[in-house]
Amino acid sequence: MYFLNAEKIRALDSETISSGTPGLVLMERAGYAAYKFLTDVFVPQAKRFLVIGGCGNNGGDGWVVARYLIQQGLHCDVVILGRIAKLKGDALTQFRRLERLARISELKDPEAIREYLSVWQGDVIIDAMTGTGFRGGAEALLASAISNVNAHPAKVLALDIPSGLNADGAESRLFVKADWTVTFGQAKLATLTENDRFCGRTEIVDIGLNMPRNAESLAYALSLTEARQLLPKPDSASYKHARGHLLLLAGSVGMGGAALLAAKAASLGGAGLVTAAVPASLVPSLNTALPNILTLALTGDLEKDKEMLSQNWDRFDAAALGPGWKEDDYHKELLRTIASSPVKKQVWDAGALSLFASEPFDLSPEKEFLFTPHAGEFKKLSGELPPPDDKGRIEAAQSFADKVGVTLLLKGHHTAVCAPRYLPGLNLSGNPYLSTAGTGDLLLGLAGAFLAQGLKPFDAALLAAYYHGLAADFAVPLGGRDANDFAERLGRALNYGG
Repeated sequence: MYFLNAEKIRALDSETISSGTPGLVLMERAGYAAYKFLTDVFVPQAKRFLVIGGCGNNGGDGWVVARYLIQQGLHCDVVILGRIAKLKGDALTQFRRLERLARISELKDPEAIREYLSVWQGDVIIDAMTGTGFRGGAEALLASAISNVNAHPAKVLALDIPSGLNADGAESRLFVKADWTVTFGQAKLATLTENDRFCGRTEIVDIGLNMPRNAESLAYALSLTEARQLLPKPDSASYKHARGHLLLLAGSVGMGGAALLAAKAASLGGAGLVTAAVPASLVPSLNTALPNILTLALTGDLEKDKEMLSQNWDRFDAAALGPGWKEDDYHKELLRTIASSPVKKQVWDAGALSLFASEPFDLSPEKEFLFTPHAGEFKKLSGELPPPDDKGRIEAAQSFADKVGVTLLLKGHHTAVCAPRYLPGLNLSGNPYLSTAGTGDLLLGLAGAFLAQGLKPFDAALLAAYYHGLAADFAVPLGGRDANDFAERLGRALNYGG
């Protein structure tokens, strides 16, 4: 989905409705998707919810969420700011559907909302007070609601945009500070400019809006629907040799876990075959931990290992290399060997990137390379640390990608994916617990699996970043904190929404 301003998003909404999709259907899709994300990913163990809705369509989205929560047997309190008599159109229709199921509190003054929230106890507040049409400052009732929601200890999920926030990212004085925002249709500019401070983590939900024509946008980000469409899927006639064969070169003595994590992610990512070329001493443990992975035992003798690899090149559809590599002459020459091999699609990480940065060489324009550096590795490659803001990170990554002729996945918050002649991509999934050892190995394995199955490097990078982050988002609410936990959730992430 594109990052668009509020005017363009409203135009797409109107165009979609005039093309035959009723507004009530769009509202139902938005509310149901928010409910699913709320209960599956954000707070899967929460039991008590509060929906605070306004009198407009954003409130209507909230009424849908509340209805689904109640129908699933969860406790959901419902508050409307202002008078029920002000409801109209689709929001009124959704309210009447909810009214049959829920007891709804009508709060008409600032003190009433303060008193209500001072005694309400629960797990999650769903903010459905104002949407993308919000323009000016908050009047007294809304201001009281925003202030008291922000002061409450419960987690906050904002629908479409945190209430009080200008969707274009313009300065506002008072708005909800959300832990997570589920945004509908297209990404809002405020997601970029205000994300950490007020939107929290953002999930884009496809509700079936018409796609923009000639979109002028800073970047692109995957929604779950788009990720599902891009994800390679086997059909009934599939067999392992038709699903891509990935060559993984990773690990060294003392760093065998890098190969194991990358191989596990590659297998979960759908590669039909994964062959791990690792030091001979690591082969027994790798075969024991992952019996479905093939192995090639590297001797450490460069000429012997080059000869062994040369006898196998035609077996592989893609290569993934670098995690756990030492920065020595052996690996430096091994890198050159792989770069010049017949394997057309390659993803490089960690040691491979450091070796390349220390002694760059020309890359064949006939091959497709994907580099996946973190900030420190990017500095080695480019000479500068990437800026902390999204716009600056995109510009730095795009400049390097254009100069070197590769696809670049710049890890961090937000992960940026850039390639020559592509609109930059930003990944919005994931959380700070990804900043731990081993998570990059998982990302490399996923990206390699997608390359082996035929995706272009840009698509493979953006898709790998999305599902890598989603696995962490599944794991953290259940106590997951490291690469092992995230690896255990990769399968669920890859099946989510299917």
